[in-house]
Amino acid sequence: MRIIILFLLSSFAYAQQCELEEYRVVFSNGELTTPKQAFTAMNELALNLGDNYAGEGITYDLAYNYSDMAFKQLLQTSDQRLWYINLAKLIYNWKYQVHTPELNEHVEKYREAILQGQKMLVISHSQGNFYSNLAQQMLTNQKPAITMGSFGVFGIAIPSSQVGENGTYLTNHLDIITSIPGSLEANWTLRHIDNGKIVDNIGSIPAHSFNHTYLSPYYDIRPEIITKIKQELSKLTNPPQIVKSGSITVTLTWDITNANDIDLHVFEPGGTHVDFNNKTGDSGYLDVDNRTGFGPEHYYTDCEKLQTGEYIVGIKYYSDSHRPIRAVMTTVTISTPGSTRTFTTKLDQTTGQTNTGFVKLAKVIIGRVGNPINGRLKYQIIPLGSDK
Repeated sequence: MRIIILFLLSSFAYAQQCELEEYRVVFSNGELTTPKQAFTAMNELALNLGDNYAGEGITYDLAYNYSDMAFKQLLQTSDQRLWYINLAKLIYNWKYQVHTPELNEHVEKYREAILQGQKMLVISHSQGNFYSNLAQQMLTNQKPAITMGSFGVFGIAIPSSQVGENGTYLTNHLDIITSIPGSLEANWTLRHIDNGKIVDNIGSIPAHSFNHTYLSPYYDIRPEIITKIKQELSKLTNPPQIVKSGSITVTLTWDITNANDIDLHVFEPGGTHVDFNNKTGDSGYLDVDNRTGFGPEHYYTDCEKLQTGEYIVGIKYYSDSHRPIRAVMTTVTISTPGSTRTFTTKLDQTTGQTNTGFVKLAKVIIGRVGNPINGRLKYQIIPLGSDK
């Protein structure tokens, strides 16, 4: 068994309540962006856009895209500019891999938010635009249908010929992405914020940087980005709330279909075991028992019944119609206010026998600051490794 943990946001957070804000703004990063840099970009967006738009609250989130091979290739090249152009060409021509597990995770994140009644806007930079375009296509075709008028994309430094279905974008005139055949043309002349002079000496690769150029306080494009984002937010429609929002949301998906059954399990603070045999607990509920493959299965806590204490999250490889039992890659995402962690776990024959092989992934601890009855809620997600 192999477990990989992706830290998307801070694992420790405070909140006054578990009700969701009206908007969710998600940053989808480009290539050559580390998780730390992506997290910094998301924080910069939050600082510049603020915690509300038109009197409605905003939650910020991250849809991280890996580019490990790109980093390794960059270290081996002597001409970074040529390498970058070739990489962008591969991306544009769909020859650079879009990682399906993380794309599925993004789609589930967006779908979950809209089903819970949030308006969703993705801010996609460079390669992130391919992920957001594909995500929009997948959301459009999934059943049951969701309100697609509640989903939007705003692109920055776009290597493709479109941004979502009807999204807008900004690309500065120095950006190396403009060298890619078929990419959207530059639509902003970058100027210094202090004197209004055209920028002409920072280089085409630095000009592509989200943090150091597009959100830099030294250039005039940052205020325009914030204005454009607000315009896109104003276009989104309110979706109906299909599922209850909760302070804890757990999502399970896996990569094999055809009568392949993985189960989600949650042990609540009072000892209640929520699974396919008992879908409703004291604090939350399991929405569905998917027995045919892929998932998703969700556990949601109910704001009106939320218990403080410790929640144990785990999975079990219940059955497989195939012999020998196939190895399966599972993805479990645990979200609390201000915090998201994703656990990617490979289950094989040693954990694939019926009624055995329960794998504990994490515990979520909910407590209160100050007053134990009505003090601020605090959340902590703690990995449990490969404990069984």
